[in-house]
Amino acid sequence: MSAAPAGASTGPTAAGGDAAVDHSVSRDRPPIDVIQEGDTVVLAVIRCLDEAAGGALVDAASAAVDTGPSRIDVDLRALDSYTDAGARALVSCRDLGSRLPEGLHYRTGRGPGREALLAAYTDADLP
Repeated sequence: MSAAPAGASTGPTAAGGDAAVDHSVSRDRPPIDVIQEGDTVVLAVIRCLDEAAGGALVDAASAAVDTGPSRIDVDLRALDSYTDAGARALVSCRDLGSRLPEGLHYRTGRGPGREALLAAYTDADLP
């Protein structure tokens, strides 16, 4: 896997996404926003998906599964960068979401969010 270094800007992140994303988040903000949208729990990853944020994402996904939503969406549109360890957390979330009626889905546009998702699954499906 090839990852963008933590803190590095790698290009636009919201082109082609479902809705506008506020990229002016504070660096002091927690790395994961948990949002309830009807029967869906949205886990929005903020700024950098590194090992710590990946762990927080898996924890949030696990807690969300326990509440019994129909599905979980992982929103990657506000990512500025990611690491290999952070990207691997996306696969762990998919496994957790497989227990839900509608599973787990990703929200991403062009840029680091899409790159992190592609990187996560490049090695995940190898024997």
